[in-house]
Parts: sequence; structure tokens; C-alpha cells
Amino acid sequence: MKIKLDHLGQYYAAVNNENNPGTFSVGVHLNEPLQPRVLQRAVNDMTKRLPHMNVQRYTGFFHYYHLLRTKPLCIEKENQQQEPCRYFEKNKSLLRVIYGNDYFTLEVLHTVCDGRSLAMAACSLLIRYYELLGINVNKRGFVDCNGKRRREEITDAYAQQADMRKTQSIKNEDAYIPLYKTAKTKVITHTYDLKILKQKAKKMGVTITEYILACIFMAFARQRAKEGVQKGIACSVPIDCRGFFPCKSLRCFVTHKIVGMTESAKMNDIIQGIKKQFAEINPDYIQEKISEMEYLIQLGCYVPLFIKKWIIKSIGKSATVGCSTGFSNLGFVELPVEIQNKVDKLTFVLGAEPNIPYLFACVATGNVLTLTATTTAKNNKIVERIDKMINGMLYV
Repeated sequence: MKIKLDHLGQYYAAVNNENNPGTFSVGVHLNEPLQPRVLQRAVNDMTKRLPHMNVQRYTGFFHYYHLLRTKPLCIEKENQQQEPCRYFEKNKSLLRVIYGNDYFTLEVLHTVCDGRSLAMAACSLLIRYYELLGINVNKRGFVDCNGKRRREEITDAYAQQADMRKTQSIKNEDAYIPLYKTAKTKVITHTYDLKILKQKAKKMGVTITEYILACIFMAFARQRAKEGVQKGIACSVPIDCRGFFPCKSLRCFVTHKIVGMTESAKMNDIIQGIKKQFAEINPDYIQEKISEMEYLIQLGCYVPLFIKKWIIKSIGKSATVGCSTGFSNLGFVELPVEIQNKVDKLTFVLGAEPNIPYLFACVATGNVLTLTATTTAKNNKIVERIDKMINGMLYV
């Protein structure tokens, strides 16, 4: 079966290389030892149910596409020497399932799916794992790994929702990037009491996403002041389009918004600026973003891929110029009550991107929110400062 990539998939297939892997992961951390043999059986069932997850990428004359793999996906034991969210070698599945003593991680190339879809796959795999251990789990809201395939789960949601009468084109301005010395990619994880975090955000009249983003902006502003730089600070924030155009696709259906920081370095001013920009996100905004990309895809439909690849890379390079960092929040994942006490936490990790030394992602389940920082910088004082700010221990 051949699966033509959606416009986000075409982009990540074009830029994918060892320096820009275009990968991310969702991890499930248990309160008990993991049984690898049972996990492998669960993975076998999951990939049969969601075959579009176990694919290889191929290059056509006009576009990239995926082909389903006939080989089963084998789980891999964690290797501490390997960098997180690393480059996928050719002729391999674009999904990895990595496990340790008490956790497993699903790592994928962005051509396959987005964060919300990968979280759904990870949680559905978790449910199947415990089913095989003899626990009867209510699968409502999740994928039944022992059920039938559904065609709507592999549809191109972008093409379905695009309206060529609604397009926009935004020019990105050069954004501030902290000075840094390049180091091996690493992931720094901080955990927070979700109840306390909610109380702090509520007290300020914001969501958790807005609160954490404000802390990120404050930390960057402090570093910018130290360096004496005048460039603006901006963050790329992914937006799950399913919240505006409900669909059952488990591929990619995400766009983004560049959120800029106000000139003021006061917490209240920053928060109000963030709230104002998030208020601009509505169905029309989302459809305009989707339609612009679909328009470009259709415009270059019959342009040979070797030419199109160069154009796509140029567009991607200009987009990253307008970003100081990136922050993605998968939100709260409510696990079935039968297995809630089996899970300590979830983690969400973004793969490194060239010229952006700090990327942030968070996800919550139970009463634990995890914030991960993917960094290629040797000095990580910015990450430490953000942690202290979130905890209310430090202000600019």
C-alpha cells in the first residue's frame, strides 16, 4: 500500500538529515518493571491495527510517499550512547519503540504523524500491554489494538479542510537566538505537581501553556539583556487542528503560530501579550494556515522533486529565522482508571533543530506534568532559569 505524504510530511521528508532529523517521541514511564516480551507482543498488535505507523519512506519523481513494511517492528533496548530523537537510517521503519527497565518510548519521524497521534498510539500500546498481562481495560477514547482498521485514520486531513479562497502569507522577521557553544544533543526533564501548577496559572488568569511560555520568554529576555541584543523574541507553538476541525486522522493535522514577546520584561505584560496572540487562533486562522500550504503543494504538484526539495528547504530555513525557540504542549492525557496507578508519568520530547539551541515540550497525566528541554547548547542556564521561574522561585 502506497501512502502519499501530506504537506507537513512532504516538508519533513525534504529537510530530513542527520543535522535536522525531524523526529520526536512520547514516553510512558511505569511504576513497575517492564516486561519486554509482553511489550513486543503488544507492538505487534498495534502495528497490525495501525499499519501506517510501521512504514518506510520512498522518493517518487514528484513527491515523497510511504510504503507499508511487511517486516514486524522489533523493539530496541535503550542505548545510553545514542542521542535522543536521532536520524532514521534508510530502509528502516520510521517508528522506533525503545524500552528500559521501567519505561518504553515511541520515537517517530514527523512524516508519519504528529504529537497528538503519537500520544494516542503510545497510550493505546500501553493499554494493549496491560491487556496481555490479564487486566481488563476500558479502551473508550483510545485505539483498540485488537480491533479492525479504520480508513479515516489514515486520511489526509489537510486536503480535506483546505479552502483555496482562504490563504495567508506571513513574512518572518529575524529573531533573537542566545549565544551558545554547540554540544551533543541532550534532553533535560523537569516534573511538576500539576495541581500546584494549575493554581499558579489560575491566579494569573492564564492557561498552563500561557504560564510556561511566559516563563520561557522571561528567561530568554534576561539572557538577551546580558548579551545586549535588540532582536525580538519569538516562539513557534504547534496547534492541534483537531480542536477546530474534528477528524479521526492519526497522521499529521497540526499547524503552528509564531508568538512574539512584548518589549516589556514584566510578567503581567508578557502574559497579556501572549493571551492576546492566542485569542487570534480561531477556525478561520487555522484554515488560512492550512490552505496556504495546500496551495503551495498544488502549485508545485508537477514540479520534479529534486527541484521542489530545494524550494521546500528554502521555505523551512526562512521559517526558522523567525523563531528563537519552540514550545509544544500535548496537554492532559487521561488514562483509563484501571491502569492509572501503573503509570508514573508521560514524557514528550522534540528532536533537535539546526540553529535553534533550545526546544521545549510538555505533557501531563495523573498529577504530574513533565517539561522537557531538547538542547544542543553546552550551557543550559536558560533551562535552569525557566525551571525556577515555573516554580515561582525566580523573576526577572
